[in-house]
Amino acid sequence: MRLFLVLLIPIVFFSSCKKQPETKIIDPNEISIHEIVHDTLTAKQIEDITKIHSTFAEVDTTSLENTLNDFKRDLNPDDEIQIWLQMANAYQSYMKGKNKTLEQKKEVYKLILSRSMMSSEEVIQNLDLKILSKKEAEEVLSFYTDNPMPIRVIEE
Repeated sequence: MRLFLVLLIPIVFFSSCKKQPETKIIDPNEISIHEIVHDTLTAKQIEDITKIHSTFAEVDTTSLENTLNDFKRDLNPDDEIQIWLQMANAYQSYMKGKNKTLEQKKEVYKLILSRSMMSSEEVIQNLDLKILSKKEAEEVLSFYTDNPMPIRVIEE
């Protein structure tokens, strides 16, 4: 799911050999979209995805149907849902009591999305902040406490 949402993303590459995975930052346009792996999602998964979709609806205009289909493409949707729930929690925690413009909210979203895949330091280093200050960005990132989980890609 996160694959569709960022410009540059850290990727863990796996090949058929037994060597250690390598992490790189690549353009997601270089990655082909995986086919749907799961025909259905559980009621709990749909409930969680609906909550995620609702949280980010203002800054990500993807339809709920497309969002559900994106999660069906994940090899392990439960793991991805947990990442997105942490992102939603971080977003809501930061935004609570703040009156931000849509552009500011989009940058907050982009920061949290990037943070889900790389450390706070890497996010600050790799993103070109357009609206928020570095101090504001650091505050945003402080709300995401899980370990970064780069997207796994299998090279063919």
